[in-house]
Amino acid sequence: MKGRFFQIMLIFFITAMFNAGSHSFSAVSGKMAFAQDDGNGEDVDLVIIGPTVSAEGLVEPLNFVNLSFQTGGEISQILVSEGDQVRAGDALIQLDDKDLALALAQAKAQFASAEAELIVAQNQLALAEVAISSADSGVVAAEANLALIIAGPRPEEIAAAEANIRAAESAIGQAVGNRDVALDITSEAEIFAAEANVAQALSELRLLEEEYQTILDTCFEVPGEGEICPLYGPTEETTREQLAAARATYEAALQALEAAKQGPTAAQQRAASGGVSVALANRNAAEARLELLMAGATPEEIAIAELGVRQAEAGVELAQAELAAAEAAVQQAEAAVVQAQANEATAQAALDRTALRAPYDGEISRIDASVGQLIDSGMPVLMLADFDRWRVKTTNLTEVDVASVSQGAAVEVRLDAISNDLISGVVTKIALVADTSLGDVAYQTEILLDQAQDLPIRWGMTAFVEIESNE
Repeated sequence: MKGRFFQIMLIFFITAMFNAGSHSFSAVSGKMAFAQDDGNGEDVDLVIIGPTVSAEGLVEPLNFVNLSFQTGGEISQILVSEGDQVRAGDALIQLDDKDLALALAQAKAQFASAEAELIVAQNQLALAEVAISSADSGVVAAEANLALIIAGPRPEEIAAAEANIRAAESAIGQAVGNRDVALDITSEAEIFAAEANVAQALSELRLLEEEYQTILDTCFEVPGEGEICPLYGPTEETTREQLAAARATYEAALQALEAAKQGPTAAQQRAASGGVSVALANRNAAEARLELLMAGATPEEIAIAELGVRQAEAGVELAQAELAAAEAAVQQAEAAVVQAQANEATAQAALDRTALRAPYDGEISRIDASVGQLIDSGMPVLMLADFDRWRVKTTNLTEVDVASVSQGAAVEVRLDAISNDLISGVVTKIALVADTSLGDVAYQTEILLDQAQDLPIRWGMTAFVEIESNE
C-alpha cells in the first residue's frame, strides 16, 4: 500500500517538474527515469526506478578505519595532524623504540656472529674431508709397501740399484777431475779476466764520482734567498747510493784479482778433495743398498711395515671421527644461523610495530592520542578515511520493506543538507541480522554512491533514499 501511494505521489511530482520546464522524465524499459538539466539544456539520467521503498540513513566514507598499535608503549611522536593527506605506508604515530632498536642491533650482531661461526665450521669440515682422503691414501700406500717388502726385490729394483752403483762410480771419476782442475795453478786467462773486471769497475766508479761532483757543484746565488742547489734531494741521494755501490764493486774486483794471482786457497783445496770423498761414500752406499736388496726383507722390516699399516688405519679412524665431529659442528652452526635469523626477524617485526602506518591513501580524520601517552595494544589512536567514495547505511529499513530490496538495486539519494541535488547509487549489502530502530525491526542496508566529488558531502549527514523494489 505504501509503495502504491508513493507511485501516485511520484507521478504528481514528475508532472510538476515537467510543467516547470527545468526537469523532464522518460520511459526506460517500462520504468520511470528521473532526468535533471545539466545546465547546458541537456537531460542527464540519474536513477532508473519503478516501485520503490523509502528509508533514511547516514553518510560515511566507503573506506575508513580506526587504527591501533599491535603493541603497547609510550607515544614519542605524532607525525600527522587531523586533515593531513597521507599515502599508503606513511608513518603516522611513533612509539618509543630505543629498547627495541637496541635489541635489533644485538640480534643483527648475533646473526653476523652465527654466520661467521658457520663459515669456520664449514672450513673445518672441508679440512676434515681432505684429511680422511689423505688417511685413506696413507693406508693404501702402507699396504703397498708391506706387500713389496714381503714379495722381495723385483728385477727392476735390482737393475736400478746396479745402475746407481755405476752412476756413483762415474761421479767418483768426475770428482777426481774437478779436484785436479781446482788444484792447478790459475791460468793467465783467469787473471786477465779479473783485471778486466777491475778496469770496468774503476771506469764506472770514475763516472759516478764525476756525476756526483757535478751535483754538488750545481749551485747558484738567488737575490734575497741565498744559495740554491736544485739537484740536492732525491737526485743527490740516489747518486750517492750508486757511488757507494760502485766503490764496493771496485773493491771486490780488486780482491778477486788478488785471489786469482795467489792461486787456490787451503779451503778451496779441502773442498776439491771433499768432493772426491763424497763421491766415494755415495758409491759405497749404493753397493750396500744392493746387498740389502738382494738379502731380502728382515723380520724387523716386515714388522715395521705392518706397524705402518696399523698406524695408517688408526689415522683413518681418527679422521673419520674428526669428520663426524666437523659435520655435527656444521649442523649446529646452521641451526644457530637459522635461530639467529629468526631472532633478527622477530626483533625487526617488534621494532616495526612501534610505527603506526597508513594502510592505504587517505585523510587523517581524527587523532585520539598525545605525545607521552601510554597506550595498550589494540587501543584506537587514529582514524583514517578515504573521502573519494561514499556510502549510505540505512537506519530504518523495516522488515516489511527489506523483502522488496535486493543487492544491486538502483537507489536515488537526497541529502538533507544538500536537498537540491540527487545522487544515484546501488545497493551493495543487506544485513542478515536485524537491529531495532524506534521499536521497529530494521535491517541495515549499505548503498554505494556514484562519484559526487563536486558536492560538499560530510561524514554523518542524513540521507533519504528511494530504493528500486524487486516487486
